[in-house]
Amino acid sequence: MAHRDGHGPEVTPESFTQDALGLHARTPPGYKKALWVTGLLFLLGIIGFVLRAAGDGFERREPWGYFAATVAYLLGTAVAAPLVAVALRLVKAHWRRPMVRIAEVYSVVGLLVLLMFVPLLFLVPSAAGRRTLWLQAEPDKTLGSLGVVPRLVLPGAPHVYITILLASLVLCALALLWLSARPDLAMVRDARGGRLRGLGGWMAGKWRGSRKEWKVHRAGVGLLGGFFFLLLVGTVAFFSVDFALALVPGWKDSVFPAAQALSALQGGLATVVFTLYLVRRFGHLERYIHMEHFWGASKILLALSLLWFYFWWSGFVVFWYGRLPVEQNLLQLLMFGPYRPVFLLAFALNFLAPFLTLLWNGVRRSTWGPPLAAFFILVGTFLDKVRIYVAAYSVEDIAAHTLEKVPPAHLPDVFDLMIMAGGVSGGIFLFLVAARLVPIFSLWEMAEGFRLRAVRPFLRTRLVVLGKPD
Repeated sequence: MAHRDGHGPEVTPESFTQDALGLHARTPPGYKKALWVTGLLFLLGIIGFVLRAAGDGFERREPWGYFAATVAYLLGTAVAAPLVAVALRLVKAHWRRPMVRIAEVYSVVGLLVLLMFVPLLFLVPSAAGRRTLWLQAEPDKTLGSLGVVPRLVLPGAPHVYITILLASLVLCALALLWLSARPDLAMVRDARGGRLRGLGGWMAGKWRGSRKEWKVHRAGVGLLGGFFFLLLVGTVAFFSVDFALALVPGWKDSVFPAAQALSALQGGLATVVFTLYLVRRFGHLERYIHMEHFWGASKILLALSLLWFYFWWSGFVVFWYGRLPVEQNLLQLLMFGPYRPVFLLAFALNFLAPFLTLLWNGVRRSTWGPPLAAFFILVGTFLDKVRIYVAAYSVEDIAAHTLEKVPPAHLPDVFDLMIMAGGVSGGIFLFLVAARLVPIFSLWEMAEGFRLRAVRPFLRTRLVVLGKPD
């Protein structure tokens, strides 16, 4: 039942819990079809990867540019999505409750990213003998990576340390999902008469909901959330430097790692908002997902879009005013040369389109405006990764002092299209599989929200009254 004030009908915690458990027990309409489609595309991507590896090997980086862009895209969207739950829990945002579990379920995509990351290790040389962020002695032992004599040489850089960062990020995200979903899986277990087999039963463990268990649970969720934030920013920053920036001679941009981390925040929130819309639309969950949830997220999405422009401008203006030959070549390579159409589309979809969409209060206060802006951002982020990583992987001599010649555009072939479609579909496939194991709503947080929320009449309208738990 729709309400003209946008608050939706009042729901009791008991009725919601029963409804949510029933929803989790049955297969939603169209779920199997979506699973088949994404699964087949995922398989197609695996075939494309095998054919690419068999035909081109790992001696040259250029054929793998679109593969690297796909890995970076998944890292900057799906893998970053759990940060939405972490941040909104930290500030105790009441409107977060329907979307936190959606954000956490995307943790499983990290397993795919970790597997796809392994081939990239064979495409990037070690830090020895070239200028990187990692301290390494040159062959003559006189100068290090940063132009100084290093007292500490880091063996295995950058491969070992970025692998540790990425693996730690994935493990932290999965631990956050497990700890957050444990009370809900215990509810599923109890609703089935104490029988919950397989992985779900293991995740539920012996949870009984005692005061001590809840205290440890909340502390653990907060602690893992803090670690996840630190690991996400560090992983995205180092990945963007060593697998993009360091591959282009003369590309020196201190803003670039921070800009890529900011892009991950924007992409993660856009992923959650767009998924929330799909869950509401195709799961027929209008009773629990209201306008206020999209409205709250739209304000942050608008701010992140403005910050995206700010960070891009901060890096761009240095090259634009410097006008050194290498800086002009870098601008041609990344923005105004062979990849100019891709850059212009990425700029429009990451900044202009969401800004002009969310600029209007009426659009922000709707259930379609924020998801539309999120869709723009998701497409724009993919194009942005393509123009960065494909351009970087097309440079042959990464040991040169400067970029002397701008290579031509590397257009995707059939294998690239298969890999890109398969990579994105693989992330969606894993999300759909995990959503059948773990309830798509955080039952304990939603029930808590209903206990703290009441709709009361005021003059000729109805207002939401919220209680403060602490």
